[in-house]
Amino acid sequence: MMYRAGIGCAVLAASLWLGAPAMAEEQAAPAQPKPKSGVVVDVRSDRIVLMDIAQTGNRLIAVGERGFTLVSDDGGKTWKGSQTAVNRQLTGLAFRDDKVGVAVGHGGSFVRTEDGGTTWSKIAVDEAGEDSLLGVTHLGGDHFIAYGAFGLYFDSQDAGKTWQRKTVLSEDFDRHISQVIPVGTSLLLVAESGTLARSDDGGTTWVALTSPYQGSYFGALAVKDGSVLAFGMRGNVYRSIDLGTTWQKIETGTTVSLMSGRQLADGRVMLVGNSGLIAESADNGQSFVLHSAQPGKGFAALLEKSGGGIIFAGESGVTPLDPAWLKSR
Repeated sequence: MMYRAGIGCAVLAASLWLGAPAMAEEQAAPAQPKPKSGVVVDVRSDRIVLMDIAQTGNRLIAVGERGFTLVSDDGGKTWKGSQTAVNRQLTGLAFRDDKVGVAVGHGGSFVRTEDGGTTWSKIAVDEAGEDSLLGVTHLGGDHFIAYGAFGLYFDSQDAGKTWQRKTVLSEDFDRHISQVIPVGTSLLLVAESGTLARSDDGGTTWVALTSPYQGSYFGALAVKDGSVLAFGMRGNVYRSIDLGTTWQKIETGTTVSLMSGRQLADGRVMLVGNSGLIAESADNGQSFVLHSAQPGKGFAALLEKSGGGIIFAGESGVTPLDPAWLKSR
């Protein structure tokens, strides 16, 4: 699970279980024609690696390998595959409204849609080079941020049309940034090597936080009770009630890496990760009960649909929640 030859980064490795095969295929294959956005492709919804999923209006959109998207307009009953304007793996997705959204990924890829994900245009961001973006976050209005490998951090004030490179902590900061989330009026950043940072001015300046863990964080979640969870490698979960100033370790009883999380409408917190792991909390992340999905392939993200129901995105494409998975509680 290596991002590319010579780089053994845990964050990048854990963010794509099939990353090595996919990247090897990309590198070994002959030059491909320029992707044409919106072209329908024959992709099985259970045979594609997907890294993120979002809902915009009544539409569900997931992004993943080779710049493909899966789109559903019937609540996830059926899915249609299509190509974006890039053929590199897409890792993150965020929308401003029902129409305007941004996806990012490998090879410094930025793509943008103005029609709810039907077609996508490539946005050239020279400073991203060929390094990987690992995520994108909508902060309100036309404000988006994107982040990823080697300290990459970009800011857009025009709904993703243009992007400006920003400094995190210092000019030589080179940690792979996994996720940045809004927490009240602040931003919390989690990254590899136990890196935690907070910005109280929208990302202009950052303050390093004391981390209770020196391994990699893969995600963070702001909880409705005002607490924050940071989670990642080897099943580690930490909880803070003071915007990251201090942290409490939450025992999970697993060493499986946790990749993403959501708080559901009924208040439950759900974290998902490798090997089909689902960690569920009914007390705002103070304790977790573990469940294992079958056939046990990894999850990268989850979504609670506006009409009810949960869908996972990951190593087996899109997978609806099977209530039987949670009966062990």
